[in-house]
Amino acid sequence: MPYGDPEPGDPMSLVGTELPGSPETVSEMAYSFAEEFARLGYSEKALLLLFKIPFYRSAYAAYQMLGEDEISKIVEECVGVWGRIRYVDHEAVE
Repeated sequence: MPYGDPEPGDPMSLVGTELPGSPETVSEMAYSFAEEFARLGYSEKALLLLFKIPFYRSAYAAYQMLGEDEISKIVEECVGVWGRIRYVDHEAVE
């Protein structure tokens, strides 16, 4: 098992490919990000901030392509549907 560069024929090497897309595709991608983080308990404000941070490349790219108004609508809708669920972890009473 090599520890440096993978061999050219290694089937386990990670390969990324950029696929062409349309504005609808970018919108669906933004919905999936917003839904995932809304399910994790992010507030509307925190989720909108996540789209504005360049560290989250795909979310940030969607923000740049769709604009703040469209992302705000998507975030509002996802938090409205999934933001009501709150997970609480507490110790059991003995």
